[in-house]
Amino acid sequence: MKHTGFAAAHAGMLLWALLIAASFSAAAQVSQAIDPVLLTGLRLLFCALVFLPLLLIKGDTAMTRRGLFDHAVLGLLLAVYFGSLFEALRHTSAVNTGTMFTLVPLLTLLFEAALMPDSSLKQRVLPMLIAAAGAVMLVLKGAGPGELPSFYAVSVYGLGCLAMALYSPLSQRLKTSSLKGRGPVGMSFWNMLFGALFLLVFCGVSGGWRSASLLTLNDFYWLIYLALFATLATFWLLHRAIGVIAPSSVISYIYLSTLFITLFHWFWWRQSPLPLEIVGAVLVGIGTLALLMSSRRTVHLALPHN
Repeated sequence: MKHTGFAAAHAGMLLWALLIAASFSAAAQVSQAIDPVLLTGLRLLFCALVFLPLLLIKGDTAMTRRGLFDHAVLGLLLAVYFGSLFEALRHTSAVNTGTMFTLVPLLTLLFEAALMPDSSLKQRVLPMLIAAAGAVMLVLKGAGPGELPSFYAVSVYGLGCLAMALYSPLSQRLKTSSLKGRGPVGMSFWNMLFGALFLLVFCGVSGGWRSASLLTLNDFYWLIYLALFATLATFWLLHRAIGVIAPSSVISYIYLSTLFITLFHWFWWRQSPLPLEIVGAVLVGIGTLALLMSSRRTVHLALPHN
């Protein structure tokens, strides 16, 4: 693993965090009358189709039965996460789901320890806790009394968070066996294709497909934007970083997305920062910087000496 690859992976994940942060405003432009599971399934399917020509050009289409099964498992994890998120949002607020999502990097660290034991894991625990605490402060700024989530919402979205936490370390583990040699394009194409199929089948059973008739031209434009920048680009950047950066460090960039959203409110929408936000932003910055430094130490230790 070259240092230039390591630096490029982190730069890519910084862009990933910015794209994720910007996607929330873009998603709000799409009609709320359309089934969100259907929209996500269409986004994933569109992205997979965009990746298909690149896959054919690279000649990365060879697939074993075991490889196909493993991609289906990874696609199912994506479908479970998105499905659980939208189901939970029917019973609780976005603030509560956002708070729960801060647990995903910590859960990823646990799965990483189980699937890929590494003595450097303990170095990332404290920085991750600091960043998580800061993210919680940023997310909870809009919470008020009586907004506690129901047990059902916590259970459903908790299952989705476990699926998302397992996604990165399992991807890296499979890339050393049945998916060995599979590049970011191949990983993104097959995982998104299976994720889209699972979500669209669910829409067919639940009846969510009927809301497709409500799609307007404006919705279609925003759907294309979200597919290209909030899904296609972020999936490629994620799989580009997996294997270069530890999975728990990769997913921890979601904390920076939370910070970027707050910064957008401060500087773009001219909202005055609250004391809790300022403390949270500082903690996210400190925790993320410490994670980056621990990742650099791990890479230097892994490099052969002359």
